Amino acid sequence: KPTTYESFVTNPYTAQPKKRMRYSHFGCNVVHEDLSYSANVDVHAAKMDFKQGVETLCGGKLPSEHGHGIEYEAPEDTKARWRQLDPCNVMNVGIGGLERDAFYKS
Repeated sequence: KPTTYESFVTNPYTAQPKKRMRYSHFGCNVVHEDLSYSANVDVHAAKMDFKQGVETLCGGKLPSEHGHGIEYEAPEDTKARWRQLDPCNVMNVGIGGLERDAFYKS
């Protein structure tokens, strides 16, 4: 378990998950947690609320391990760096809230 782990974080911002599933990479301190919600819960809203809880209550930052993907909005300085590194927008189209069109035209 991570050295800073004390207990599960209970997020006051969202519906509580029906089930929490924790697993980690063998031999390192990367811990993942999947949350299962009831069918009537807006999962995207719950996910964004949980993200806010991690960042506000725990001082964490999501995403952390695997990058921004298409689910999370990247910080503006990160977007600027990606635009500079890939001016044609062909490498990772649409990640971090960037435009999906060539040359970042929308």
